[in-house]
Amino acid sequence: MVSKIAEKSKVTRVISFAAGDPDPDVIPRALYANLAKRVFEEERKSVTYSPTEGIPELREEITRFMGMYEGVEASPSDIIVTVGGSQALDLIGKLMMDPGDIVIVENPSYVNTLLVWKPYGVRLIGIPMDENGMDTHLLESKLRELKADGKFPKLIYTIPTGQNPTGITMSLDRRKHLYEIASQYDLLIVEDGAYNQLVYEQVEVKSIKSMDVEGRVIFVGSFSKVLGTGLRVGWLHLPRELVDVFKATKGPADMCAPVPSQLIVYRILREGLFKEIKENAIKAYKEKRDLMLDAIDKYLHVIKHTHPVAGMFIFLWLPEHIDGWRLAEEVLEKKAVATIPGAPFYTDQTGRNTLRLNFSMAPRDLIDRGVRDLSEFIK
Repeated sequence: MVSKIAEKSKVTRVISFAAGDPDPDVIPRALYANLAKRVFEEERKSVTYSPTEGIPELREEITRFMGMYEGVEASPSDIIVTVGGSQALDLIGKLMMDPGDIVIVENPSYVNTLLVWKPYGVRLIGIPMDENGMDTHLLESKLRELKADGKFPKLIYTIPTGQNPTGITMSLDRRKHLYEIASQYDLLIVEDGAYNQLVYEQVEVKSIKSMDVEGRVIFVGSFSKVLGTGLRVGWLHLPRELVDVFKATKGPADMCAPVPSQLIVYRILREGLFKEIKENAIKAYKEKRDLMLDAIDKYLHVIKHTHPVAGMFIFLWLPEHIDGWRLAEEVLEKKAVATIPGAPFYTDQTGRNTLRLNFSMAPRDLIDRGVRDLSEFIK
């Protein structure tokens, strides 16, 4: 699907609702240019390896960040800087999953996590979602069923805020219940906080890691969705007993995350620049979200869809007889509107009639037209 979008873009202007990136025009590239110049002029270590776990001063700043934005008391010794959140998720698969292990995820869930973990031979079990996130009562039922069969999952993976692909944000009660269930069944939780900093409404959003009094939550953090995906700076906040084995596995694979990017992010945090960058991003993406929701209400009001309070995505459930794959291909070809079929995000054969729309990358002046063209094609 991605290659078809790229090919189509060469011959005509595509209105893309397919991406999952922040808008390059929202990211302060001139500021980054100045920071990069200073980094290379002032920091000899900018062109050398850093420790595998990341430069010490960045890990210090990440601990402050975790306290300020996630409500988590952290130590630099618990932090490993990774090549984006993607490497963090792969390390979890590599170190913690064996063939036949059962892993619980939301259904649907982030497709790249599913793709990176499947080669480790795990069995992915998806728990349905509603407007409040993963249905933890269904999760409880599934765990009881598995336990009765003598089967015990390895961990639970969740994106509780601005979930990809649905945009759903898990309610506070569900987060508490999820942690209680994990404690009862002695399970680890992998909390993917990729969209935690892009919240558009006054809702109570509390990280599950901030509730963790038993050391059972692995937090996957990323600066990509606010500062830009190209910097490739993420992190793991790990229970203390896991840090050394993660470092030992990560080191031979990449030596370290890109040092210039680490130093740029460090300066953004140290110099107090993150808050303004984040606020500008929230303002820009909230405007785009509202434009897309208004267009959906105008042209696609009979279609069930999510109303995200965070993140970058709106999820559509099309009439049952419509195949999302075919629709995405044909609307790209005939209307030059790019969308992503929802089926790959599911762990089972459901979701064939779903689409994911991204609003963060779409040009403001083309959102209404793109949704209108999509609706005309569906009709």
